[in-house]
Amino acid sequence: MSKLNVWSNTIKQNIENQRENIFKRDYKFFKIDRLEKVAERIDEYSDNCEVCQSFKPEVENISLNIAELINGSPNNRSQYEKRNEVLIKHLKKEHGLVHREYYASVYSFAGFAGGIILFGGIAFLIDIRYFVFSLLLGFTIGIMVGRVLGRKKDREKERKNLIL
Repeated sequence: MSKLNVWSNTIKQNIENQRENIFKRDYKFFKIDRLEKVAERIDEYSDNCEVCQSFKPEVENISLNIAELINGSPNNRSQYEKRNEVLIKHLKKEHGLVHREYYASVYSFAGFAGGIILFGGIAFLIDIRYFVFSLLLGFTIGIMVGRVLGRKKDREKERKNLIL
């Protein structure tokens, strides 16, 4: 039987009750929907993780005062962001959660860099006249290979339900 997530639903309700006091652009900018997902994950992992259990009162406090934290002083805003980042950092490090399309982005960059270095080096050694063409070819092939491998890894994480 799956968990009912009563606590995380309470957090969502607390946030929803204050939604009219938060500007739409602030709701998106401060990624409040991400806080709801974090609350779900903390609720899910809190039975087996003492750190997640200790985060519950903090998340509850944030959800009850979210409008005040976001609409308040710059100090309150930075405090909200710092507290949110601590929660996310724990979920990433200890529970293996990642953002959507995380690996596609990382592998694309690695493929881009590796392709340029590999194809540029080959062109430099063989014939310098084809250097620019080889860089472009390495860039293209590297990004394509990186994107494919990254998407594969992202799908694997999604199957395991480890997307934040």
